[in-house]
Amino acid sequence: MPDQKITFANRLINAFPLRCPQFLRKYLLNRKIEKANADVVIVWDLVPGLAAKPKRGKLIYYDHGCSWRYPKNPKTLRFLAMLDGCISASYASKRVMALRFNLPCPNHVVINRLKTPIGIHDSLKPLSQPVRIGTASRLVSLKGISVSLLTLQELLRRGHDVTLEIAGKGPDRAAFEALAEKLELGDRVTFSGFQDNVADFFNRTHIYMSTPITEPFGLSCMEALYFGVPVIFPQVDGQPEVIKDGQCGIGLTPTVTIEEHCRLTGIKVDFPHDVYDPATDALVVPKLLSHLECADAVERLMVPETYQTMSRNAQRYPVEHFSYAMFKTEFDDSLKSFITQT
Repeated sequence: MPDQKITFANRLINAFPLRCPQFLRKYLLNRKIEKANADVVIVWDLVPGLAAKPKRGKLIYYDHGCSWRYPKNPKTLRFLAMLDGCISASYASKRVMALRFNLPCPNHVVINRLKTPIGIHDSLKPLSQPVRIGTASRLVSLKGISVSLLTLQELLRRGHDVTLEIAGKGPDRAAFEALAEKLELGDRVTFSGFQDNVADFFNRTHIYMSTPITEPFGLSCMEALYFGVPVIFPQVDGQPEVIKDGQCGIGLTPTVTIEEHCRLTGIKVDFPHDVYDPATDALVVPKLLSHLECADAVERLMVPETYQTMSRNAQRYPVEHFSYAMFKTEFDDSLKSFITQT
């Protein structure tokens, strides 16, 4: 952000890295917010320590998924009570905040979007051999990479010519590589690391696997759709808001407990929070997808006619439903509505 002025919240003097003592920071933060004299103060995925509600500007919280994890304690509840409004990146986010905290202010849903990626091919790629399955995320347990590895093993056991590419980096990569070796996947699985060019990744992928235990709104799934790649995904949190089940992907209900998955893989998924079930509009204990059902879904997409239809729908869907220009308009309109409210 070379052209943006940044005011550091915890520095006594902005130009020098000398930090304010911890016990004074909430007062300094209030002072800096009020000095900015902004019409709107946006707090993004954070519960800050404030001495009091700022006297100037409307205080707005922008949730991108952290509301699933916030402890329900006096600090969180005190901050939420200060708010003039919220903006949620998905309907799931709005419902999580309502169900967990009984939010006392207006909460507008502005669905998250991406700018149209570059490198999209004009013509859709045909299904070919081997069928290339891909997944891309931070390599941590809650992303469910281990489900994709089990799915690959099952598909190979059923005699299919398939490969799996796992893109991304993260602290659990070694554990996933060890699981791949234990499952004897050999050269059928590739850990390709961080992708500088996501277009290359999606253009060589036939089917995208999104198997997290929680996902407020899956932007990588939206990217996959732009490239005409059908998505297999869990019907949890905000995922059904990104992919239309049966049209450009296949949504599955998570049924495998964290304990069952650990017995299958040795991978302990670290997510000690409830997730949102859109089917029942309730918070539920998190579960993972069954690798057997994932393999069944891949087989459905291996039918050439089904694949071509899903791929065509996938490429159209984000263009028709996730306009980035509309995102900016809706976000600005939400901010203006908070400014004018009394």
